[in-house]
Amino acid sequence: MKSFLDGVDYLFSGFGLIARPGLKRFVIIPLVINIILFSILFVLLSHYAGMLHDWVSGYLPSWMQWLSTIIWLVFFLGFFFVFIYAFAALGAITAAPFNGLLAEKVEMVLTGKIPQDRGLFENIKDMPRIISRQFAILFFYLPRAVIILVLFFIPVVHWLAIVLWFVFSAWFLALQYIDFPTDNHKIPVAKVREWLNDRRAVTLGFGISLMFVMSIPVLNFIAIPAAAAGAAKFWVEENRQRTPVK
Repeated sequence: MKSFLDGVDYLFSGFGLIARPGLKRFVIIPLVINIILFSILFVLLSHYAGMLHDWVSGYLPSWMQWLSTIIWLVFFLGFFFVFIYAFAALGAITAAPFNGLLAEKVEMVLTGKIPQDRGLFENIKDMPRIISRQFAILFFYLPRAVIILVLFFIPVVHWLAIVLWFVFSAWFLALQYIDFPTDNHKIPVAKVREWLNDRRAVTLGFGISLMFVMSIPVLNFIAIPAAAAGAAKFWVEENRQRTPVK
């Protein structure tokens, strides 16, 4: 339980870290990206949730219309978790170069070690590699996510699918954000996954709390840079306590 709460604490520590002098400027661009992205996804969710309700109602006889509300609620919960994950995942990808730089600065604040100054040109030149790494993580996730999504269409099992989706997405969100500090150290993604698997309780604490924060209006806009900062603390603190990944 303590390890799980440590993961929660790492995330919420991120909100305090991004408010520190010298770090605020790295939050502005990701914040703007998040607002635009959230607006687009919210419109899409509202549109397709309405279509789903109409589709279900059209296939049920009049005396079973009450059942459409229950079915719609189950699917809406599933779509809601998809929406939260999509917002956090796409936000991580679109703002990846800025979040990587933020994680680097946070690590410098926490450790006192000054990283090699790559300069603006080096950071811009590195953007394609950073974004492609995030997409590689996403493509690793997609086949497994599809399997879970199929379960939503199986009676009775769909309740289990909601739980599986929630837990699996939480773990993967943690992977996406811990990738920012680990990528700064050029650590392969496979090694990062092993590192997280050795810390499953902490990882789920971080990922589940991030999904919860993502569901809170307004707060979700700054959750992405806060998660990047919190992931940097996650990386630093866990490596102080245990042998770091090589």
